[in-house]
Amino acid sequence: MARQQNNNQPLFYLFTIIKYFALWILFSVVAFVVKVIVLNAIKISPTRQVGNGMLTLYEVHNTGAAFNLFSNQPEMIITASFLAVAIITFIVLIASGRLTQTAVSAMAFLSAGITLNMIERINQGYVIDYINCNFMPELPVFNVPDIMIVVGALGLILSVLTRR
Repeated sequence: MARQQNNNQPLFYLFTIIKYFALWILFSVVAFVVKVIVLNAIKISPTRQVGNGMLTLYEVHNTGAAFNLFSNQPEMIITASFLAVAIITFIVLIASGRLTQTAVSAMAFLSAGITLNMIERINQGYVIDYINCNFMPELPVFNVPDIMIVVGALGLILSVLTRR
């Protein structure tokens, strides 16, 4: 017996791909605007307390990747970042019909965070980190793209485990 094809499937695939790129751009713009606002606030007051002292905002130049790994090796980090975004985008393009909407959103979060940090590394040779959690002093100073990478990775894991 022949399998009946759904004529709406190619449209769904296209919608998934468009959603990925639209969210990637939206998340990137929001994170960039937040960075500009925070860095302008830091210029006025180099150390700024936020949320009843739970967070401190100040500028740190990070030449490494996660937890300062690969410090002073920007070419390697840039190459790895480019490859990661290329692989994520390739997966979205070839598997758009099998990806959940949570997975697509998580991949857009990952792509935006990685891309923003990569662009900063290309332009400056380092990433500007500016958020310090006073309630968890063992955490390194981080930025919004770092949050996006962590949330995107967790969202992707969640979508794989729950298929949602």
